[in-house]
Amino acid sequence: MVRSVFVLGAGIVGISCALVLQRRGFKVTLLDRRGPGEETSSGNAGILSYSNITPLADPALLPRLHRLILNRDNDFLMHYPHFLSLLPWLLNFVGRCRRRLYLNDGGAMSQLTLASIELHKKWINEAGLETLLNSAGGLKLFRTQKAFLDQQLERELLESSGVRFTHLDADQIREIEPDLKPIFKRGVLIDESVSLRNPEKLCKAYAEMFRAAGGEIRRAGVRAIEPRGQEWALFTESGVELVESLVLCLGAWTPELLGPLGYRNPLAIERGYHTILAPADGKRLSRPIFDVDASYVMAPMEMGLRVSTGTNLTRGETAPTPTQVQRVLPRVREAFPVGDILLEQPWMGRRPTVPDTLPLIGAAPSHRNLWLAFAHSHMGLTLGPISGELIANFIGGEKQPFAVAACDPARYL
Repeated sequence: MVRSVFVLGAGIVGISCALVLQRRGFKVTLLDRRGPGEETSSGNAGILSYSNITPLADPALLPRLHRLILNRDNDFLMHYPHFLSLLPWLLNFVGRCRRRLYLNDGGAMSQLTLASIELHKKWINEAGLETLLNSAGGLKLFRTQKAFLDQQLERELLESSGVRFTHLDADQIREIEPDLKPIFKRGVLIDESVSLRNPEKLCKAYAEMFRAAGGEIRRAGVRAIEPRGQEWALFTESGVELVESLVLCLGAWTPELLGPLGYRNPLAIERGYHTILAPADGKRLSRPIFDVDASYVMAPMEMGLRVSTGTNLTRGETAPTPTQVQRVLPRVREAFPVGDILLEQPWMGRRPTVPDTLPLIGAAPSHRNLWLAFAHSHMGLTLGPISGELIANFIGGEKQPFAVAACDPARYL
């Protein structure tokens, strides 16, 4: 039985895998080119929401598909030089924009999300991070009745999954967020949603729990992996090392190691951007808001109001194009009184996504002692702990808490 594991990637998913494996009695080394939580995991909206179970392949996208492809809406920006290489992915994605698949994939995501948030709460208490939590819920806001009605299928999915939410009219929105400008006609409060005032601090605290219990954290870039008999050769900036087993949690960079082993690259990269705004003097936002019509999320954090954008779809690396930040800033000012921009340049992160939105978690289809946990789309922060639990169960031969076939890597590799 495997007793020693190298986890590659120290984002929230890799940290979680390392922590759970360590607690199951494995000798674990966590390796990344950067410090824990310093890549994509640091720049998200910080929301741990039971409602984040909605697949990206939503039937409501179909009537405006032409607008999305032509980059006319704020929530989607296609990187045209990558269009041909993205076309197979896009066709698969559009084929999933059906009610039955949407509800089925969302049901699978709800199992992952519910279990993972409960683990987060437990770990946050262990780490003494209660002051990092904002338990005021999350608020979806609609400027138009049409936008509200367009999301009826999403609310049906939330109801069938047992997610608690409250409908709000314009007056009720103002009661709970009095500093919002009176432009929103409808709202949906996700009652039990919690958010983080600093996601990077959470990642580093979990990593410190791992290190304090005897785990090893190394900082080095990984160049390649190769099977060597029953072991793996791990090629890093420091040289070559033989290791017993590997878990790949490198997010958007995972296919760089899998490609030479004969696996397809199943990913499109949802690049997301954020900037930080100061609230105007005396103004306060109590909880994260999602301005649906304007396509941004604004979350109150330690460093200010973090404004996050929609999807900039690419296939691989290319120069940042923070057009969406520039587009949404005037819409933000329509909704809430804000002051200065506190970031010199918008932050950019890479969210690895497959057409059904569900992560790839499990054994590599054609290799022994190689496990995968990547393609978490915009749900990496939320799904970190359950990804660790599932990987530890796979490696240790233990029973899973629920059916996990929907996350089988073989469906895309």
